[in-house]
Amino acid sequence: MNNNEKIEWKKCQKCGFLQHSSHIRCLNCKHEEFDKVKATGNAKLLNYTILKAPPAEFRDKPHYTLGILEFENGIKVLGQIDSNDQVKIGIKMRPVYRKISNKLDGKEVYDYTFEPI
Repeated sequence: MNNNEKIEWKKCQKCGFLQHSSHIRCLNCKHEEFDKVKATGNAKLLNYTILKAPPAEFRDKPHYTLGILEFENGIKVLGQIDSNDQVKIGIKMRPVYRKISNKLDGKEVYDYTFEPI
């Protein structure tokens, strides 16, 4: 990943559980001390769904694909899949930080999307 924005999670210092950085306690053991872990390498597509009735913020797209992906160091994320090709479980993908939508007030929203390698 070569973007300024990084995908970062927390790893519990007590039990090693990986979780999103917004939680203040370990979801597994309730410990409160963590190490920061950055997603490394590429990601593998674990599962996906195609949204054919997207929310209003994505009104410019007739449909889009969301996937669950796992990075080489175990971090799992939910993200948009950018591909016109057939999406298949198990394919390798790379994260790309880009504009994903406009809010209803017109402000741009940026986040990671994933594209096949």
